[in-house]
Amino acid sequence: MNKIYNWGILAPGNIARKFALELNEVPNARIYAVGSRNTERARNFAEEFGAEKYYSRYEDLAADPEVDIIYIASPHSFHLEHAKLCLENHKAVLCEKALALNLREAKEIITCAKENNSFFMEAMMVPQQPSYQEAKRLIDSGIMGKIKYIQGWFGFNKAPYDLSLRLMNPSLGGGALLDIGLYPLFDVLYFLGSPKNILADAELTSTGVDQTVSVRMEYGEGITASVFASFMSASGVGTDILCEKGVLRLRRMNAVDQWLDINIPGQEVKHLTWKTPECGLKQEALEAMKCLGEGKKESEKMPQSLSISLMTVLDEIRKQTGVYYPGRD
Repeated sequence: MNKIYNWGILAPGNIARKFALELNEVPNARIYAVGSRNTERARNFAEEFGAEKYYSRYEDLAADPEVDIIYIASPHSFHLEHAKLCLENHKAVLCEKALALNLREAKEIITCAKENNSFFMEAMMVPQQPSYQEAKRLIDSGIMGKIKYIQGWFGFNKAPYDLSLRLMNPSLGGGALLDIGLYPLFDVLYFLGSPKNILADAELTSTGVDQTVSVRMEYGEGITASVFASFMSASGVGTDILCEKGVLRLRRMNAVDQWLDINIPGQEVKHLTWKTPECGLKQEALEAMKCLGEGKKESEKMPQSLSISLMTVLDEIRKQTGVYYPGRD
């Protein structure tokens, strides 16, 4: 019989609600406790998702001995504080992206996980999804030949943007890069690894954060990648992988609506889709619980080294574009 894992939800906002809706579909997962600095919000979330307990202090959630694993859904400017709180209470942690505001903080979190012998994984959706796993399988098999170029993008048009929002606040890690740009950047790292060279440019707001960012990543021997992210362009989200023998096109409307097109010259385009239960944020939870069941402290699908590689690239892009987080950089 599969162990039932008691989940704690830290910071019950919009992304936590999406995660909880899917988590309730997982048979061996139980939303046991919720923590928020707002008691009413914690109570309402607990009632909506059937949690047994709710707390108005994150410290109480982290200290609850019945909680097996905590999903951290607070803004990334708080991840260092909240992850260390949970890990120092010897809780397994699944932490929303971006992992932290910078590489130094990311390393501090992972060091804390190792020192406390606790499981830790960044909640990056991409490597858990069947569309990406199939694309990776095709590339690794040699069917597509070598990758020559990757183009990834994520954008939506919210102009004129409210400069008072968190996403426009540098003190809270605002900007397109850490909110949506890390997705296409992760795609490039997932398929090509870390680049030899990075060239980045951005359009900044009056608050000093990026509302549009463009990145070129160079790998040598003519292999490159380009990434675009923007709050000012209705581009949607997608990644094209141009290989020697064809093109792979990854698309999604949301976490559970995704597809992969395989375009090889001389062959009919293959359009692959997956059923809802195979996709979504719940795959992150399933991977985390699988690791816990096997006694692992990190995921092979989303290793901590990949989180470090992503944060290294994010730091370099911010350095080149002049985006700084006061008191944290």
